[in-house]
Amino acid sequence: MILYGIIMKRSAIALVMLFLCVSCASAGASPTEHDLIIVRDDIPIEYVIGLPFASAHDIPLLQVSGDALDANEQKQLAGYYQNGARRVLILGGVDTAISDAVEETIREIGYEVERKSGLARENTAALFAIETWKKSPHAVVLNGSVEESYLVGLQAAMQLSCPILLTNDTTLTYDTSRALESLGCETVYVIGSTIEQGVFDELDAMGIEYVHIGEDIDPHEVIERPGGGLDILSPASFIFGTLIGIVAMYALLRYRSTRQTPEVPLFVLTEDERTVVNAIVRTGGELRQDELPELTNYSRPKVSRIVNDLEGKQILMREKKGKTYKVSIAKKFINRK
Repeated sequence: MILYGIIMKRSAIALVMLFLCVSCASAGASPTEHDLIIVRDDIPIEYVIGLPFASAHDIPLLQVSGDALDANEQKQLAGYYQNGARRVLILGGVDTAISDAVEETIREIGYEVERKSGLARENTAALFAIETWKKSPHAVVLNGSVEESYLVGLQAAMQLSCPILLTNDTTLTYDTSRALESLGCETVYVIGSTIEQGVFDELDAMGIEYVHIGEDIDPHEVIERPGGGLDILSPASFIFGTLIGIVAMYALLRYRSTRQTPEVPLFVLTEDERTVVNAIVRTGGELRQDELPELTNYSRPKVSRIVNDLEGKQILMREKKGKTYKVSIAKKFINRK
């Protein structure tokens, strides 16, 4: 796991917590009330808010057009419905994300639809965390206006199986503070080098431990603590904590590798997506992305678009290999009619 620059409140202990608490968080996940989460396809922050929960509970997260569903999106929704999905959660408002027309189309397919949204993105994230996650000892907090924080925040939240909350750089928003209290958070992972000391002071006042993760932060930098003490991450403690973290992560990956792979019926994929998936399956479930145009007779731009879509749906995984990517199957496919 790549986390850029860490300042820890309790140095090596906090680093170890980041790795070790994953197993506990995953084991304690509660049953979900939804079978499918829907977000708008051109608003990344709502996808970021919804993905950790969807991943933790093996729920499909579907990105759709905000104003009207196209034929492919309707086909996907019909496929999920035929496979037993009944309860849809829309993340985002009518005017800013998913329109009433889209919601009505989803209802016409047969779904029960619930919507969670607030006046602003901070409200939506807090509402989603309180009413969907309900309880979590950990949370990730980032500035929703700083897109550079999204990837790092997702990495932490998905490893910890915890919600993502939003704030600004200078102070915790009211809704975020309320969500942290309602969730019962004990540790908050604050993302971004632009977050100012006022945010950490508020977390201190709430009695919440924090870990600051930021792209441009040197892990040996010093944070001045209230009361006059200085917390410094010494090289020795950093190395010790990292080694323990690596051991813990290795054990976790071994554990995860024994878990049953989630099953996905092939009919929920478009014809083009099935062609790409079948090409990868025929090669043993893994290949270089630059091999796909020849195997599928699709152009490179078309292959790239399809692979990106499938990666966003957590059906494929990609890993950078030289000038191309190694693409592998993340789900088990079944030919259920």
